[in-house]
Amino acid sequence: MSTLKYGVCLAALLSVPALAQNNDEPVVDRIVVTSSPLQVLADEIVGSADVLTADHIEENLSGSLADTIAHEPGVTTTYFGPAASRPVLRGLGADRVRVLVNGVGLVDASTASPDHAVSSEALEAERVEILRGPAAIAYGGGAIGGVVNVIDGRIPERLPENGVEGRFYAGSTSVDEGYQFAGRSRFSVGNFVFHVEGMQRASENYDIPGFAESARQRALEAEEEHDDDHDELQPLTAFAEEDDHHEEEEEAYGSVPNSDLEFTSGSAGVSFVGDWGFVGLSYRTSDSAYGLPGHSHAHHEDDDHEDDHADAGSLIAFAEDDDHDHSEEADPRLVMTQNRWDARGDININGAPIERVRFSLGTGDYRHSEIEGDEIATTFTNEGWEGRVELRHRPIGDVEGAFGIQTFSRDFAAIGDEAYIVPVETSDFGVFVVERFDRGDWGLEGGLRIENRDVDTATASRSFQTASGSAAVFFRPQTDVFLAITGALSERAPTDVELFANGAHLATRAFEIGDVNLSPELAASVDLTARIDRSDWSLEGALFYADYDGFIGLFPTGAEMDALPVFQYAQQDASLWGFEARAEREFGSASGWDFRGELTAEYVRGELDNGGNLPRIPPLGLTAMIEAERDFATAHVEVVWTAAQDDIASFELPTDSYALVNTQLVLRPVADRDVRLILEARNITDEEARLHTSFLKDLLPLPGRNFRAALSVAF
Repeated sequence: MSTLKYGVCLAALLSVPALAQNNDEPVVDRIVVTSSPLQVLADEIVGSADVLTADHIEENLSGSLADTIAHEPGVTTTYFGPAASRPVLRGLGADRVRVLVNGVGLVDASTASPDHAVSSEALEAERVEILRGPAAIAYGGGAIGGVVNVIDGRIPERLPENGVEGRFYAGSTSVDEGYQFAGRSRFSVGNFVFHVEGMQRASENYDIPGFAESARQRALEAEEEHDDDHDELQPLTAFAEEDDHHEEEEEAYGSVPNSDLEFTSGSAGVSFVGDWGFVGLSYRTSDSAYGLPGHSHAHHEDDDHEDDHADAGSLIAFAEDDDHDHSEEADPRLVMTQNRWDARGDININGAPIERVRFSLGTGDYRHSEIEGDEIATTFTNEGWEGRVELRHRPIGDVEGAFGIQTFSRDFAAIGDEAYIVPVETSDFGVFVVERFDRGDWGLEGGLRIENRDVDTATASRSFQTASGSAAVFFRPQTDVFLAITGALSERAPTDVELFANGAHLATRAFEIGDVNLSPELAASVDLTARIDRSDWSLEGALFYADYDGFIGLFPTGAEMDALPVFQYAQQDASLWGFEARAEREFGSASGWDFRGELTAEYVRGELDNGGNLPRIPPLGLTAMIEAERDFATAHVEVVWTAAQDDIASFELPTDSYALVNTQLVLRPVADRDVRLILEARNITDEEARLHTSFLKDLLPLPGRNFRAALSVAF
């Protein structure tokens, strides 16, 4: 960790106990979705949106950002172990879901492979906004599945009350002997506001109820031991049994080997705040080291790449600077570092035709290496920047609107034994406009985004022009009732991996081949949204249907290369449909406690038009919760039930149903202070649970019984 990072962490930690004070900021019941160019209220946005506060994030913390937000309806995770998970919205993931920080891209490699961690942490967020369907239209084709926007607060937007404020979190978990720490402090000098923060989370191998491999996977391997005929294509996970580093490998039982991790980050920011808004600048540096559980790395020796890895020595040093000894077994590990600068501003211009200007600019230098023992197998780099400018015009009668541009450029490269894609440069430029006509009891909203994307390698080049648009009509037939129907056409240009992949990809257990002749995929979709908010109950839900012309997927060819099945990116017509819903009900009071209940449901179905199913589609999920609250405590118990998934692709195994029982107690022991003690038990019955959305679901179950204790202080 750099000197700057140590200083940031220390400053944030020391500031908390000395400066804790009363937080008199009033609770705001109606939440604005800042990711929307129109700054629409969450209960009146067209499409589906969730806004998660810092308190909510801490109380639902589950390791990575994706795992933390996976309890929201319509959201799940790729779960490639506790370190590498990426959000899946309505059954779509990877490049179809944009994970942003303050409205611009992360400049990492998380979309290129499921074993690459997202470079944004849940504990760094002041809030997280999740947009699905047409609510994400202003972010273009790359958000065809939705947007997860992390608002980190490193560039302060306002002057702190009494000149100083901050937040501190410390927690520990039993299932992995893990700990989490985050601290931030903010203080003002005149109109300048300074911000410092630090974060660290680390854990050992996590416990599971039984075998790491599923019963189906173990049965399949037992059958293959007596069958020398491998001409027929087997499920992808069958190729996970090979390990050139061990003559005999015992089946993992009771814990997942090589699932430990360590993530650290530190940042500093400054902004100038006035009555007109703010402008500011921030710097963040982060390091990560984590095992790749379930990986089978059979590397080919190649001395030609030694010089390419000369500058990665610090990465190996970081990986070895812990209490783990991985050199003897040569467990594969990933070591990641990123340095990032951001600039942001929000300027109000009273009386002008353009009354508000918002901008974000992020530039990052990202590198990670996949390591076995002391040898670097492959190094991935991504250098780039992304910027977004929104201009909101003065209302014209009942019409308000905004327009803007968003553009990025990135230089992505993979060097080494498992470099399954050539170095590639991608640049994208998009313009968008969103307008809303609101007459009170009804209204109209429309959005349009046009993009140009260039994808270039040393030997090939492709250029794409895409357009995405939506039109909605909404109604307020009664007080606290909002109904909307939205139609959208969205185009997504192919990614660099989809175009130019050509090599063994151990994370997906496939030999992947891209297709340079791919065309943009087109989705025609319809969304129905309903929100009802009464005094003692509320309901919100969405029905959606999307028809894809030329859906880009990774499909098996039946061939085999390097002892891996060959999968090629190709286009087929497909459709997805489903729903997500949340219902809440107040049950009254007893013995000083106020009781309420919550029920959430989510379902998505994905089919290919010529027959068959889309892979890794989540099954039906239901969550039921009962909560009791009084002035000093909140307690709840919940049951999370997930159905079996039998609608599978030809190369998948089915996934069994499971039910998890969780409970939590949040104590507020100090009157007039924002101090919370979080006590939690998850998966109380120690149930074996596997996510169908994970590439490793037959090798890697979710954690077993887990107890968490955490302290949160805000001032």
